[in-house]
Amino acid sequence: MLLKTPKIQVLLAFGLLLAVATPAEGGWALVAPHVLGAVVVACLVDVVYERLENGRWLLPTSAAITGLIVAFVLAPRESWLVCAWTSGFAILSKRVIGTRREHFFNPAALALVWAPIAFGSGESWWGALANLPWPWIGLLLLVGLFIVERLNKLPMVFSFLAAYFGLFTVLAYVSPTRVAEMFRDPFLQAALFLALFMLTDPPTSPNRLSDQVWFGVIAAVAAAAAQLVGAGQVYLLVGVLVANGWLVVRRLRLRRGRKSSTPSASVTPAAMRSARQPFFSAPAE
Repeated sequence: MLLKTPKIQVLLAFGLLLAVATPAEGGWALVAPHVLGAVVVACLVDVVYERLENGRWLLPTSAAITGLIVAFVLAPRESWLVCAWTSGFAILSKRVIGTRREHFFNPAALALVWAPIAFGSGESWWGALANLPWPWIGLLLLVGLFIVERLNKLPMVFSFLAAYFGLFTVLAYVSPTRVAEMFRDPFLQAALFLALFMLTDPPTSPNRLSDQVWFGVIAAVAAAAAQLVGAGQVYLLVGVLVANGWLVVRRLRLRRGRKSSTPSASVTPAAMRSARQPFFSAPAE
């Protein structure tokens, strides 16, 4: 059933967050052009690219998710054109930066790092319910953890959050004024949203338990380091991209290791003798 697929469930979760967050952001008259600009352009770029490259039509659910993430992170008062360009860049990066098997970087994260450079855009993470009273964090966690459990990415989320808030807790003893804001809104909600909905992007995150733990820790350390060196509003996104880069290298090494361990195709005398044995005495494969 279509409703049981993770992508559709993510879209439904985002619809709920959108409905809850919009009144606090000025209402639908302000938010709707912002969201539609991001989602419609993302879907159009994905559909057209797939049609031109592979000659087929697709249902752009992944593109819609990417567009919503872009819209949720960029401030609602940004021009809808900024949202459109950013989400369009996200889809193009997914199509271009990678291989036929996979894309390398989280497309929304890459585009959202590019947007402040290209447009000087602001990021508010309003879709994470960052401008609502703190009890609404419960809804964010409830919805997010449901999706994470469906994707089997709980170890990654827990390792990221433990390393991220653990590092900032330790740093608070050294320079409390410098990192205190990391435990307040909107920075707290932004970290939760990123861990629940961006870090866990299936094509750009690992499945193995040990790799999930390392992926989460690397993203957390990179994000904390980026914040401390003054990366500004994109520090969380830098953490995701660094972890994506580590995963690309990790996958490449694993594939090279498998190729090097594959037996040679050349036929040896021993293999020829084995081939002449009766069928019933041949070893089972």
